[in-house]
Amino acid sequence: MRRDRVARLVESRRFSTAILLVILANAVILGWATYGGSALPYLLAVEHVLVVFFVVEMALKIYAWRRGFFRDPWNWFDFAVVLVSVIPVAGPFSVFRVLRVLRILRIITAVPEMRMIVSALFRSFPGMGTVIALLLVIVYTAAILGQLLFGASVPQYFGDLGTSLYTLFQVMTTENWPDVADAVTAHHSGGWIFFVLYIVVTAFIVLNLVIGVIVASMKEEVDRNRWDEDQRLEEVQHREVMERMAELGRQVERLEHLLREREGDRPPTVGPVVSEGAAEPGR
Repeated sequence: MRRDRVARLVESRRFSTAILLVILANAVILGWATYGGSALPYLLAVEHVLVVFFVVEMALKIYAWRRGFFRDPWNWFDFAVVLVSVIPVAGPFSVFRVLRVLRILRIITAVPEMRMIVSALFRSFPGMGTVIALLLVIVYTAAILGQLLFGASVPQYFGDLGTSLYTLFQVMTTENWPDVADAVTAHHSGGWIFFVLYIVVTAFIVLNLVIGVIVASMKEEVDRNRWDEDQRLEEVQHREVMERMAELGRQVERLEHLLREREGDRPPTVGPVVSEGAAEPGR
């Protein structure tokens, strides 16, 4: 097949839908295989057929796009997943059998909306890393403070730095924090102030900052995709306008050529030339 025809095939909506259905079928088979039973050999046979389908898909895309295939990071991910799928699962490579589950993640690359969300998450890492670093500083400071304040009375929760960090992580998730607070307030009547301030700062402020960074990155990703789509639309419209102008220019040239031909075929007009000062007859 010609390369342009293969490119149209792999870029068509039907081909993308077929790939998505195969990925979903592979996910169902992997889940079904966990139950074992008499159907397991048939499931493995169907799985081998699906792997062949994935290999053919990769081959067609590489043939159609050539070097352009490896310019997209998502294509690298798909290629790595398919490569792991064809590695023999016997002998020293048996550990790679677990990585078959990664084929389910190809749903992300097959669905543009999911791909956009994951891209936004990756773009939010720099800003989110700063907020998480701030959160770690707050938790670390609170853990040392909690150990100094409550370590002697409630060592099961604040006996040392590690125990204090684990306790404050549970408190930050608001999981069973009343039990910790009750154990502390039984010995320190004002201990509730520590927990209220800690939960407000970590669970309600800093964690919401993380969510805000992710939402901002999501908005930027959506706007970027819309801008790319607008650019492609403007390019198509510009191309259509230029083609139309070129066609109009060719039509004008044809009309000018026809006018010149008609003026060349027209016979010259011959008649008496009367000078302006000539005498009138009868004078």
